[in-house]
This record gives sequence, C-alpha cells and structure tokens, in this order.
Amino acid sequence: MTGHARFEYAQEALQYGCFDYVLKPVDHDVLKEIVKRAIEEIERRQERQAFEEMLEKYRRHWKNQLPILVEKFWQEVLAGRGPAGQDRLDREFAMYDIPLSAGDRVLPVLLSIEQWDVELDARDESIMEYAVRKAAAEIILGDRKGAVLQDRNDVNLVLVYLPDGALADRDALKTACLQYVRASNDYFHCRVSCYVGDTVRIGEIAGSVERLSQLERANISNPQTVVDGLESGEALGGSAAGPSLPSFMEWGILLDNGSIDELVLAVNETLRRFQEESVSRETLELFYFGFVHMLFQAAHRKGVSIYDALAVQEMNDGQFARTPLHMQAWAVKMVQKAGQAFQDRHRDASAVIAKIQSFIQDNIHKELGRDDIAGAVYRNPAYLSRMFRKETGLSLTDYIAQAKIERAKRLLIDTNDKVSHIAEGIGYTHFSYFAKLFKKMTGMTPQDYRKKHQTLH
Repeated sequence: MTGHARFEYAQEALQYGCFDYVLKPVDHDVLKEIVKRAIEEIERRQERQAFEEMLEKYRRHWKNQLPILVEKFWQEVLAGRGPAGQDRLDREFAMYDIPLSAGDRVLPVLLSIEQWDVELDARDESIMEYAVRKAAAEIILGDRKGAVLQDRNDVNLVLVYLPDGALADRDALKTACLQYVRASNDYFHCRVSCYVGDTVRIGEIAGSVERLSQLERANISNPQTVVDGLESGEALGGSAAGPSLPSFMEWGILLDNGSIDELVLAVNETLRRFQEESVSRETLELFYFGFVHMLFQAAHRKGVSIYDALAVQEMNDGQFARTPLHMQAWAVKMVQKAGQAFQDRHRDASAVIAKIQSFIQDNIHKELGRDDIAGAVYRNPAYLSRMFRKETGLSLTDYIAQAKIERAKRLLIDTNDKVSHIAEGIGYTHFSYFAKLFKKMTGMTPQDYRKKHQTLH
C-alpha cells in the first residue's frame, strides 16, 4: 500500500513478489478483501508444499522398495501371470524403471546352488542365498543392465536385459560366470554352477528357464561349472526332430502335493500325444530318463529312498517300452505306486521323529551329535537330518539346542543348583558357550532368568 502512483514503483514491487499494489487512500473493505486473498494464497502454497514433501517421502519409499517390486514383477512373468499385451507391458516396464520395451529380449542365467561346505540352519541358508545373489549382481551383471532374483520355485536367476536389439557377448558373460563360480566357493563356501540360456522374448522367459532347469537336473557329474545352453543340444529344447518333453518340474510338484490323479492325467495326455505324433525311440528314452529323474528328485525332497518305494526292476522296465502306449502303462503304474509309498512313508517318518525326540530328551545330559541319533534309530545320518528338518522345520542342531535350553530353564526355576552345574548337566562343558546360547534364545542371562522367574514361584 503506497501513495506513489508511478508505474515504475508498481513494476518494481511486483518484481519483488508483491501480492497486490494499492494506492492510498484505500477503502477498508477492499483492503480486507486483499488480505483475505493473500491469506488464501499463503494457505494454498503451504498445502502445496506439504503435498510436495509427502510426495517426496513416498518417492523415496518407492525407490527403496523398487528392487523388491522388480523381483515380484519378474516372478509373475516367470509364473505365466505377466501383463498381457504390449502396451500394458511397456507401462509396467516404465513404472518399475526397467530399461526394456515389449519387443526387447532377455538372456536368463540359472544359478544352481549345489552344496554348502558349512552347516547352516534354514535362516542362515536364506541369508547366504541372498548374499550369493548380491554377488551375482556385482560379478555377472557388473555394468550390464539386468536383475537378479529368486522365482517362486526358489530358483535363483540372473536376467540380462538386451534393449533396442542389443546382442549379448556370450564369451564375456561366460567368463563372468566362471569368476562368479570361483568367488562363491572362495568367499561363501558355496558350490554353484551357472547355466547360460539363449536370448528370448519376454513371453518366452519361463520356457527358457524350464529348459535350463532340465540341464541342471541332467548335470549329475560336472559340479561347479558353467554350462552354455546353446552348446548343450536337445536338452535346451527346440530340436526340430521331435515334440517337446513335458515339464518334469511341474510333474514333480504334483507328486509332492499328492495330486496323483492330476499327474496320471498329465502322463496319459503326453504319451497319447507321443503316440499320435509317432515319436522316435530317442524321444521315448529322453522321456524315460526325465521321468525317472523326476521320481528320484521327488523321493529326495520327501526324505526317502526311491528304492524303498519302487523295485529296481520295475523302474528299469520303462527302458524297454517300445511304444508310447507301453510307456504310458509303465509311467502310470510308477506314479501310483510312488504316490502311495510317499504317503505311507510320511506316516512312518512321524514315528521316527517321535523316537528321535524321545532319544534327545533321554540323553539331554550328553553332547549329542547327528551320528549318535542316527545310530539310535538305525538311519543314515544325512538322510535322517533331511527328514527331521522336513518334518519339524528345524535342523537337528537347532532342536537339540532348543531342548537343552528348555531343560536349563526348568532347572534354573525349580532348583538352586549352580548355573555352571546346570550347564554341565545338559551336556555343555564350556560355560561361556552355554551362557551365550541361553541369552541368544531367551533374551537374558541364566542368572537374570533365575532371578526373574524364581521370585514368581
């Protein structure tokens, strides 16, 4: 508000951000209206600023969550539930900041974790698998655009992006994979192999990964290696000599879940198709070995020997099936017998687990090992360990420690024995290790636990 009516004054005032320019004398109502509009403008600016701050907060949150969202996106694609249509695919690529378009290609590399050279419980194994994937991002991807993820079947993958018609340098990629195999062994005590696929379109990734999985299953004598799928012939599918083999991985899942009728239907459909297409003897042999391998893998996951479920001669009979119909009769018989045996063995396994738990409780005062327990129930130690973890969700080591600490807690409350004597009484000769384990599992020292709980009794 001023008494100067010169244009230069008004111009300079507006340049400095003046809200309005009013000459004296001013009407009181006009002044109130100007002040009201000024307040409203201030409030709008404050609201806009608050909104921008909130938006920036969620932008940061989105950016932090982006790797997880990208992994979920690819998991959906690999499960066959990716976005339909090029436009929608392009939108999702843009949304997740993936530098691809619908017509671009991807090169998958399957990371096969074959063995850990150190004993890990389930939680530590998951943590170490995450570390191995991070190492793959650094060594295999390096400066390449791509993603490292674990699909819904726990298969670890590297996806190398090839935007705008880019070509993959396979030799350089295989060299990086070999470095990764060595580094995993040196730094993570982990034996891995890499299976390098072909460049495929987005909709073909799931099929390419399945073919790499077939290569992985077929590789039983070449650990810690880099396998080029393009040099591995038929196993990567696509041979023009005959029809494609079924997904034995999916069949194995049906057998795991006890979906025997559904699996029998799939077997019948596949082999009837083979009959109609007059497949070669070689195709039948490939089916046989893939099918038998599927049975072995399913038995392994169940923690049983396949030879306890099926007679050796019965399994060998499939090799001599001369027609798809003969193979069909044999395969259906194997599925039904294996499915029944797995159900029966599950009941037997529950009885063995009960014996193991009883043995541990009866010998809680000893320093128990896997071999001691296996000997007590007349089982192979490695097989027993897998079966126990599968049935209880705990490793034998974790269960023994849990049982010992539970016994120690009861003794701390019900007796006045020295803590060191209690530790010795449950098989821990090193008191410091016992005290550390007790605090890890209960959140307090043995002395504090006794002090807290004895006062309540």
